[in-house]
Amino acid sequence: MEREFVELKNRKTAPGLRRSLRWLAVFLLVAALGLAGIKGWRIYQKGLIVYEDATALRGSLRSSLEGMDFKETTSAMTELQGDLDEFAKEARPLLWLAPKLGWVPTYGGDLANAPNLIELADQLIGASIVALEAAEPLLAEINSPGSALDPAGVTALLVDAQPRLLEARREFDQALEVRNRIEAGGLSPRLQGLLTEELDPLLALMDDGLSLSTTLPLILGADGNGPKTYLLLAQNEDELRPTGGFITTVGRLVLHEGEIVSLEFESVDNREDWTKPYPAAPWQLQEYMNADVLILRDSNWFADFPTSAMWAEYLYGYDHPEPMDGVIAFDQQFLVMLLSALGPLEVEGAPYPITGANVIEYMRSAKEPPADQPVPSGWYRKEFIGDIADALLDKLMNGRNNNWRALAVTLTRALEERHLLLQFDDPAVTSLLAERGWDNAVRPIGGDFLMTTDTNIGFNKTNALVEVSLSYDVDLTDLSAPTAALVVTHTNNASADAPCVHFDTRPAPEDYAYPMDRCYWAYLRAYKQAGVELTDAALHEIPAEWMLLERSVPARVDELDEQLDGARGFGALIVVPGGQSLSTSFEFSLPTSVISPAEAPNQYTYRLKAQKQPGTLAHPLVIRVHLPDRAGVESVNMQALVQGNNVLIQTDLRTDVYLEVVFHVP
Repeated sequence: MEREFVELKNRKTAPGLRRSLRWLAVFLLVAALGLAGIKGWRIYQKGLIVYEDATALRGSLRSSLEGMDFKETTSAMTELQGDLDEFAKEARPLLWLAPKLGWVPTYGGDLANAPNLIELADQLIGASIVALEAAEPLLAEINSPGSALDPAGVTALLVDAQPRLLEARREFDQALEVRNRIEAGGLSPRLQGLLTEELDPLLALMDDGLSLSTTLPLILGADGNGPKTYLLLAQNEDELRPTGGFITTVGRLVLHEGEIVSLEFESVDNREDWTKPYPAAPWQLQEYMNADVLILRDSNWFADFPTSAMWAEYLYGYDHPEPMDGVIAFDQQFLVMLLSALGPLEVEGAPYPITGANVIEYMRSAKEPPADQPVPSGWYRKEFIGDIADALLDKLMNGRNNNWRALAVTLTRALEERHLLLQFDDPAVTSLLAERGWDNAVRPIGGDFLMTTDTNIGFNKTNALVEVSLSYDVDLTDLSAPTAALVVTHTNNASADAPCVHFDTRPAPEDYAYPMDRCYWAYLRAYKQAGVELTDAALHEIPAEWMLLERSVPARVDELDEQLDGARGFGALIVVPGGQSLSTSFEFSLPTSVISPAEAPNQYTYRLKAQKQPGTLAHPLVIRVHLPDRAGVESVNMQALVQGNNVLIQTDLRTDVYLEVVFHVP
């Protein structure tokens, strides 16, 4: 009886307990939602403060260096960093949930990447503050009215800033690691645009700035290891060679703590010591120019600049045994750019100020002996190079109000446009140059690759009158068997009656000192990535009377063995008479690796690197990409015309070209 009473009591209280628990659960849920709402509102408010700080700073950073208040900018960054810390603290209890929210429509990628985005912002702001504090003394001096800063002064300020710059470098590298963890394709369109179109270019710019500022003291002989000695190669692109032009003059530059200890130029003509054994010349020089051995003036036969630099340093060492720390090559266009930044020069012997607008014409005319008078004893037709160098040094070392910002921009542009080539023996600097492509190594990347070079073998300066254009058609209609066709067109604007005499032994014509109005002899090379096969070519036979050794050259393609890592070359001799155009074409089968799967199903990416030949200005380049039937173009990273499954890009090779086409196939 008692047991029945207890059971009855339990049955009566159970529904009440359940109702109470349900109400308690509802209350707790409402309370949790309320607290979450309050928490969310607080996070939103702090996030809004960060956004406002960042927007204001963004506008400030877009201003020029001249108008920037560095202390104010540093203060603004510090304030942003503090507000970001507050935001991160408020959001941290919920960040563990963020990676699980990728399913949320539109903003799922933003939420899932929230921890990485916050960490990226924190690391990047920290690195920026340290870098700005380190650079402030140098930038303030550069911006100072009437500054008399010289290269040694710049170097000293950079050396003083090294500890803080290295600290900024470490923090920045951590930021780059975080950036690499973020998949931009999964972000919302707005955030993706901010990341890829605004932040990534700034990251690249900051990367270059930190890398250069931490390696320049070493290059300038201010690393505590004594002076640095460099071999200089002055190249004339009017007689084009693979790395920029015929080596007309070489120099020896010694730097110590940013100061030029010595700079001497000398001719490369007739300086060989024939009692020493010289290496055999490449077979093309032997067969087409009757040059059996490789000498200093031909050392840049190789398109891969590190290889050419190695040979130049080796051959220079035949009568200059002192060790070198690197090789610096430049062409005439580099002087144009340099003078445009520095202003006119007073050059000894020049009847007028030398500027970026007239320096090339001055150099061409200066190679001729004085008119209507005997040639002076000891006259050297390339002596003007040393005179220009002396005037440049005087301008840099003693001139006030040098525009160092413009000079830095000019040097960077010259490197990007391949008018200035660098090779240094230091591994850290070598790595930096390779990362930026400033060493001009023949270096394919993942995907497709193309580079063409001309080597003038005509004993003339006809490149001053020659125009070159390229057309590259890529057929991806069958993804399992991609192909490509390259057409290189040369137009020789010399007069139609220009003689096609390879090496003229007749009485010297009027333009003997600087022969431009001639036929154009060139050894054309096309470089592709490993795995490419040549399937066809349209070339031209060259008659014996046009050749130095009076042997005809059949229409053939030479498969080159230049031992290039990841690349192979194809060569052909061409001759273009004055007033004519000549097109040379190659057809290739491509490896399927030129196409890579993209993020989405049935989505693919085609990438192409077209590498520029140094010494050229901006060869026109037309690229056509033909996609499979019914394929749709998702994106092209360059201005392009898309018609159905065809993509047309009209660009030029002022710099290297990097093309990326993302498409889908049903």
